[in-house]
Order: sequence, then C-alpha cells, then structure tokens
Amino acid sequence: MGVGGSGFSVSSPAVVTGTTPKGTMTVNAMTDNGGRVNTSIPVPAGFQGPMNVRVNVGPVSATATATAGAPLSADPASDAGVRPLTGVKCSVTADVDQIPDTGPGDVVCLTGNSSSRLVIKEGGTAQAPIVYSGGGSSTVRGIDVAADNVVVEGFTSTDAASMGASLRGNNVTFQNNTIKHPVNAGDDTDGLRFWGNSIRIVHNTITDINDGADCNDDGCGNGPHPDCMQTYYNDTNPTSSDITIEGNRCENAASQCLIGEGPVLPGEGVNGPGQSVGWTFYDNYCQTGAVQSVQFKDVKNVTVVDNFFDGGNNKAISLAFASTGAHVGGNKLSPRIGKLITFDDGDEAPGYIGPTPGQ
Repeated sequence: MGVGGSGFSVSSPAVVTGTTPKGTMTVNAMTDNGGRVNTSIPVPAGFQGPMNVRVNVGPVSATATATAGAPLSADPASDAGVRPLTGVKCSVTADVDQIPDTGPGDVVCLTGNSSSRLVIKEGGTAQAPIVYSGGGSSTVRGIDVAADNVVVEGFTSTDAASMGASLRGNNVTFQNNTIKHPVNAGDDTDGLRFWGNSIRIVHNTITDINDGADCNDDGCGNGPHPDCMQTYYNDTNPTSSDITIEGNRCENAASQCLIGEGPVLPGEGVNGPGQSVGWTFYDNYCQTGAVQSVQFKDVKNVTVVDNFFDGGNNKAISLAFASTGAHVGGNKLSPRIGKLITFDDGDEAPGYIGPTPGQ
C-alpha cells in the first residue's frame, strides 16, 4: 500500500508502520528535500481491510487509517492509456496557438491544431492550479511545461522534435495525453522528460518512440536512445522526488519505458546535491526493446508494482547506483523477458522488499 505525507523535516529518516489484525509491518524510508515522504508498505498476504498507518520522522508523527489489499484487476495495466475527459468546465476558451492570460484556478480550454510546440509558462497555486485542457482533440508538435501548479490534459503531441513533451516544475499533473512518434533532431528521441517534485504522469499513451534508433536487447549503439519517459540530474536540471507514474501505456519504444537518474552517479561524472526519492511506478504497460524496461540510478524508495512488462528485454527492472529502499511486487512479464529484476552494482539491497533479484 502506498504511503505519502508532507510537512516533515527534510532529508530525514522516516519509520513507517502499518498495523492490521494479521500483524505489523515496518519499513524505513527517507523524506526528500521538500520534507515529503513517499513510500509503500507490504500488506499481509491475502489481507483486505483496515490498516492503521503511522509515520515517525524524529519527534514528529502522523497517523491515518486506510483500506489495504483492495482487489486488483485480472491483469496489471489492463486499463493503461488515455481515458476520455469528463466534467471539464472551461473558464477560458482560446485557440491552441494563442494562450490567453490566466490566473489560479482557471480551466483553460485550448482548441484546434498547431504545427508548433505548446509552451505553458503560467501556473497557479498549490491549492488552485491552472488546468490546460485540449479536450481530447487538440494536436500540437510537442508540449513544454515550465511552470509550477499546473494540470495538462487531453492533448496529442505528434512528430515533435527530440521529445514529445517536457515537464519542468513542481506540482505538475500530466494526464490523458497522447504522444506519437517524436522525430530525431540530433538529440535523444524521447516521449517525455520531466524534472521537479510532486509530478504526476497518469494515463497517457506514448507510442512509436524509435526514430533514428538502432537498438536491440544489448543496447542502442551510437544512435539515439529513445525512451518513453526519462529524467536525469545535471547542472541545469534538478532532482525529482515525490513522483507518481501510473496507468500509462508505452508501445513500440526502441529503448526503455522509464529511466530515472538521481544526482550521485560515481563513474559517470555526476555528483550533485539533493536526492531523488519517493517514486511510484504503478499499473503501467511497457512494450520496449532495451536491455531493461525500467532503470533506476540513485533513486531512493521506489515502488514498482502491478505493471505489465511486454517487451523483449533481458530483464524488466534494473536497480543501480544505490537505489535503495525499493519495493517490488505484482508485476507481470512477457515470456520473452528473462528476469524480473537485478541489482546492477551490489549497493541496492538495504530496504529492498520484493522477489529475489537475478531470477
């Protein structure tokens, strides 16, 4: 069961305890550099019912009661991909090429098609984000979000240069969008890249991420490494924490479904401040062709549950560069995938809960 909270001390040890009539489970986690905790706690086998959850961070504690062990669908990711938009109440309507002035709480409905990228620079507040809606029919040549506190939904990005969408900000929700065939423009050719905290990437369909690539299950050679979703740290790109990636459909990607990189990668010349922590990768469909479908490098406390890995990879999940505290369970594999998960450098075991690596 996923556990999230905020308002704690930053970058501090957290003890999360779940109590049911069948017993008590405890996991150790870390808050991120915004004082948020995002982790998961195992549910006793076969249990469905109330779980009392307690989070302790130093002298501060918080409690809640939640229903654990809810029944799952017959197959993981059976509902992955774009869902129809419902209940959108526009406060502002404009052509997709002419974004109007906006304010917190606005629902901006953008209509029509554009041969340019949609660029979103204005955000709302944490309590009143601005919603930008394409209504499920507006088509653009890429989407760039450079704002906090926004919701972006119902657009199709097709044939965009280098990447179908770029998300840079905090408290960003990207949902029910379609990304098709980004084109190779001299950079990696990715479906979506993201940087920031409290980002939700939910029920999007990302297809044909392969332009210019020559990839197989041994790697991609010197060409682009097309991934459905990617983030990384460098001098101009921040770490990413409190990330939810749920219900997305990734089809025909030459490389990986997701690659997430934190700020400390010995041997790769990356040694930055902060941390990337508290990710949930849940109920996603991944049809990819790289060595692995999902890779985490120096990302702490990831939860990878109930996904369908349907590619031709050597393994579904790779943990590397001390990606500690991972929780893995309920995933389904194509018979073409040899292994579920590996620890790539031996430093990932602390806090790990899940199937035995390497099998």
